[in-house]
Formats: sequence, structure tokens, C-alpha cells
Amino acid sequence: MAEPNPPREAPRPHRGLLATALAAGAALRLGHWAAVRDEPFFARLAMDSQEYDRWAREIARGDWLGSEPFFQAPLYPYLVALIYRVAGFSYDAVYLVQIAVALAGLYALGRAGAELGGARVGGLAAWGGALYLPFVFYDVQLLKESFAVAAVAALLWALAAARRRGAARLWATAGLLAGLLALLRENFLLVAPLLPLLVLGGSGGAAGCSRRAGAFVAAFALVLAPVAARNAALGGGFLPTTSQGGVNFWIGNHAGADGTYRPLTPGRQIPRLERAEPRRLAEAEAGRTLSAGEVSRHWLRKSLAWARAEPGAFLALQGRKLALFASGYEWPDAVDYYWTKQRSPALALPLGEWGAVVWVAAAGALLVLVRRRLADYAPALLLASAGALATVVFFVFARYRLPVVPPLLVLAAAAVDELVRQVERRRWLPAGVALAAAAALWAAPHLAGYRPRVDLVEYNLGRLAQEGGDLAAAERHYTAALAADPSSFLAAMNAGTLAARRGELPLALARLERAAALAPESADVQANLGAARLAAGDLVGARAALARALTLEPGHPSARANLERLTRSESQP
Repeated sequence: MAEPNPPREAPRPHRGLLATALAAGAALRLGHWAAVRDEPFFARLAMDSQEYDRWAREIARGDWLGSEPFFQAPLYPYLVALIYRVAGFSYDAVYLVQIAVALAGLYALGRAGAELGGARVGGLAAWGGALYLPFVFYDVQLLKESFAVAAVAALLWALAAARRRGAARLWATAGLLAGLLALLRENFLLVAPLLPLLVLGGSGGAAGCSRRAGAFVAAFALVLAPVAARNAALGGGFLPTTSQGGVNFWIGNHAGADGTYRPLTPGRQIPRLERAEPRRLAEAEAGRTLSAGEVSRHWLRKSLAWARAEPGAFLALQGRKLALFASGYEWPDAVDYYWTKQRSPALALPLGEWGAVVWVAAAGALLVLVRRRLADYAPALLLASAGALATVVFFVFARYRLPVVPPLLVLAAAAVDELVRQVERRRWLPAGVALAAAAALWAAPHLAGYRPRVDLVEYNLGRLAQEGGDLAAAERHYTAALAADPSSFLAAMNAGTLAARRGELPLALARLERAAALAPESADVQANLGAARLAAGDLVGARAALARALTLEPGHPSARANLERLTRSESQP
């Protein structure tokens, strides 16, 4: 891998393009923040955001060490805890800090683009990041994406500068940034070992390459060592970041996997339960207590055993996940991108989306290949391809694609830079064809007709209302979720539980029986159905449902308690 010739001084992005990109990026993000700051999911948090908030509050109140090995990547909640200590428990403070971090990331992206492709490429890459709407969307959520994207941009800059100048300190800087990224996004552990390949072809021969690679590896290990030591001290075994790698690999790679997230047990996708469920199931299969590391390896071995037994199915599944990854649709997590677009004038603008960036970047990569500039753009090509594979090998959410966008934007900027060159040379035909293609790609995601996942939105709104004590609103939202998707198991179960609390037993039984038919392997719905039948006086049906719940989960607390209550009532004269 040849190294580009070092310039006399560090290349800088076009000042005018970079300055205006930062101004546009700030305006878009602040406008979006002003529009959504009082909306559900931003003023009242759900799912992962809620868990990060809970964790950060515990840290800010003094629990800096914690009591168990990390299950989720730890760096982000510690950063939020620092914000809380300085500014109080303010979501707005977090969002504004993330906007500032995002702007720093745009600056780093501009510098990286200039190192790789020249001043104009750097300015165009910064503009691409400024106008990329999914960045704007996630910059105003209590999630780690803003920090991760900015860290990738900084890493890309460091790698590009290190390759041009060959200084060990620059390679050490890249190693530190790679370590921080691994503490933000665990799957980056699969990317980091490939990055020292970028030292190949540099000056100084084998000794020089070894010195630069050693600086990178040492700095990377230095960042992870305290986390690994902490996890080991708390009984997790060797875990350089977290213990969820094995179970996440299983979720994305087993006979029933479809490439998207599916909880191990239906209804147990709340973060608090996500931590406990892999251990409960693994220990039940192993017949003994397991450390956090052993739990992770248990799920990894199961998944690899399936892959070895069904190699064709495994490869077909990877192809499906790759197609999902490349799709223009923004696959939702807790907060739906398209629902938020209806509430934010900034997001409603016809600006950059994944479906445009990925294909313009592909054109840029082809141009780099044809122009024989692989050495110049090697950091962007490696980060984009390795980052994509490190995501696809697990499962796909739209936000998991975000860390590959900065290097893609540099490649896309190379394509746009070539278009500008064609115009400057008055080569109107190729320039016109390229401009028409770019305009079509830019417009395609906006014309695709993607709509909000109403069932997901209404279900999560119902959860927020239920947690806030507004049961009437929760009932309305769960009913709306069922109307949008009659197969919504969680909406049916929660709506049935609410009806049972109100004493509307026929309605409760109908909803819970519907939920049980949708997810017969759920111990929770069987336990709730048993309780409702018991309240309705159907003792035979109650015993059957409660026994089924205890078969699925022998220690289920409410099923056991209700079965004991049923047994006592039957023994009384």
C-alpha cells in the first residue's frame, strides 16, 4: 500500500467552503433543536436514551466505578455525566454540547478531506456533513452517535495526516482516537486491527513501518486497558470493552435472524432486561453461573456452530444484511426519522440522505480507482469498507451506519470535485450527465415515499404515557399501534394489561389472548393472561397459562405468585 508523497505543509480545506459549511451546519442543527426540544422522545426519553440518562445520572451522583462489567459501551454515559455535573440534569445542555461536537467533527472532516484529496475536496466533504440530515437528526438525541461520528472524522484526519507525514506521534494520536471509538461503538474492535495496514509502503522500510504500527497499537491498548482491568476486577473476565458482543452476534446470525434487531425473548428489549436476559438464558443452558465474558462466548459459540452447520444460510443472511445496510430507508430504533421530519422544518428540507451519499460515494470510489489514487484515499476506503462489514456482521439499524458516513462523504466529495473540474474545463456534456445523475441520486430518497412506522411510534408514545401515569393516553396510543399493525405483540400485551387493571376483563382477555397467539414463547404474556383469567374466575384456563409461563421461564415471579395463590384458593373449602 503505497504512501502518498508528503507535502511541504499540511493541506487545508478551502476556507470559504469550510466556514460556510460550519455556519450552515450550526443553523440546521439549532433550528432542529428548537423545533423538537419539547417533543416526545426529546423532552421525555425512551429506550436507549432513557437508559443512558439513568446511567449518566448515577455516575454524576458519584457512582463512577459501577458494580458490574460493562454491557453497553461506557464512554458516552460518562461524557453525559460530565455535562450533568457542569450544567445540571438538562437534556438541552446535552443537545447543545452534541451540536458543538458535531461542528468540531465537520471541521475535522474538512481537514481530513483536504489531506486526502485537496482543499476543495475538504470543503465539499464538510458541506456534505453539514447538510446530511441523519446527522442533524441524531445530534439532538441523547445517544452516542454525535460523539462517534465526530470521532470517526477526527480519526480519518489523523490517519490521513499520519500517512502523509509518517510521524509516530500522529500514529499514536490515531491509536488513541481508535480506542475512544471502541468505547463508543464496540464493533469498532473489528475495524481497529486493520488500520495499522495503512503504515505499509511508508518511508524507513520495515523498521519504520514497525515503529508507526507499534505507536498506533500501544496508544490503542492504552485507552482500553483501564476498561479491561475494571471489567476483570468486577468478575467479567477478559472484556476490553463490553460483554454484549456475543449476544449481538447471535441476534444477527442464527436460524431465525432476518438482519434486523430481534430480542432474545419477545417483550424483553427494554435495556434493563436486555442485560439480564442473555445471562438468564445462557446460565439455564449451561446449568451453572457464568461470568459476563462466559455469557458472551456462549452466544458466540452458538452462532458460529449454526454458521458452520448452515454455511449457505449464513452467507445468504450476510447478503440480506448488506442489502439492508445499503437501502435508502432509515431503519428506526426507538425514534422514527420520518415521524420526526413531520415535526422539524430543518429535517423537512430536501437535503442529504443516505440513499444519495452512498451512491455518489461509490462513484467517487470508482473515480479514485480509475485515476489510480488508491494510495491517496486509502484511509477513507479502509474506514468505509471495514466499518460497513463490522456493522453488517451483526444486525442493522440506520444509526449503526453513521460512523461510515464521514469517509463516504470524502469519497463523494471527490466525485463532486471532478464534476466541478469538468465545468471549469468547459466539458459540458460529461458535466451535464454527471450533474443530472447527482441530482437524481440526491432527489431519490425524498421521492421514495418512506413513511413513519406508526405502530412503533404509537407504541413508544404509549410507553411514555404509561410511565408518566397517564393511563388513558397510554390506552389511546396502544390502540392506535394495534390499528396500524394488528401483529404488534407488545401493544396488544400492554393494552391488555391496562384493561385488566381497569377491571375490563373481557377486553383484557381478548387482547392478551391475541398477544399470546402472536408470541406464544413469551412467558410475560402467559403470566399476564393467567392473572387475567384468574381474576375472571377461569381457574382451569388460569392454571394452564401460568403453568405455560413457568415452563418457559421457571423462575417467573408473577406467574409463580399467582399459581401459588390459585393453589391456595383451590385448597380452601
